[in-house]
Amino acid sequence: MLNTTMISTAAITLNLISLIGTIIIGFLCIFMLSMLLPSIIRKHDVVLILVTNNYLALLAFALVAIPTNIDIVRGDYNLYIGMETFGCRIRAYIFYSSVAIIFHTFVLQACFRFFRVVYPLHVYLQNGITYIVVIPILWFISFLFMIPIYVWHDIKFIHRENVCLLAMHSVRGFIWSILIIYGIPIVVINIIYIRLMRFIRQSSKIASTRAKRDVIVIQRIVLVVSILTLMGIPSVVLKLMLPFTDVGKPLFYRSQNIVIVTGIIVLSFMLVYVTPQLKEVFIRTRKSGKVTSIYTQQRSILSDKSSNNNTTDYEQLSSGVYTITFVESP
Repeated sequence: MLNTTMISTAAITLNLISLIGTIIIGFLCIFMLSMLLPSIIRKHDVVLILVTNNYLALLAFALVAIPTNIDIVRGDYNLYIGMETFGCRIRAYIFYSSVAIIFHTFVLQACFRFFRVVYPLHVYLQNGITYIVVIPILWFISFLFMIPIYVWHDIKFIHRENVCLLAMHSVRGFIWSILIIYGIPIVVINIIYIRLMRFIRQSSKIASTRAKRDVIVIQRIVLVVSILTLMGIPSVVLKLMLPFTDVGKPLFYRSQNIVIVTGIIVLSFMLVYVTPQLKEVFIRTRKSGKVTSIYTQQRSILSDKSSNNNTTDYEQLSSGVYTITFVESP
């Protein structure tokens, strides 16, 4: 009885942390997008377009994860009893697809950096319009790749969690999702990095400053994706242990959820580290805010002075009229 109570308390705590984490992700993405969109409208920078795509993917994840975690909390306190419906399974499918999109957006970033260094004369590969067209296609492909876990009926309603999730006993769905979410992005990004380094070493030309910066960015992308992958290893190990032991089984879904949410939070902040242009946007926004504040204060001061001057003139005029009236009265 005591063990069951401890597990229940741990499960509720883990999910509350996940819920708070997803809310933080949502607000952070909205804040970042509010800064990025004006910069993109003013200057069609491909790098900023790609980073905006990153934060849109993170926001999509948050918008799906928040109601999912709320339903789990409601189930924990017996406020809501769910069931396996079409909408329930679709929401779980979108949840896993959004995680795949997040990783695939880094592949697109790495491809852009690679094209800019290796194929600098191909202007269309560095054009913002090209990536505005490619981004929806990338999202569509990511959703398409995750369809098998839905078609195979590997997404089921988990009574203990009160939501639909990828069932822990589904080996086929688990392997497929790991391959699509982690495997393909890691392999493609590492291939891009290796080819880029080989190109720079074989090139007789001295690498430009921008090319060097692109290489550094790809190195950072490799680092970020590797960190996120390492964070998912505990879930994989626990999954491999399930056929042989029940250790961790009651908390498997909660542990997996909090690992994903923690990784996404880390990613939200590390995007600033990956993309140097984001720092410039921050600085420009702060300067713009200071200039606006100073301008507003100056206008307020000038307005007050003007108001005071008008009042003084009026008083003087009134005084003059009164004096004239007083003299002419006798």
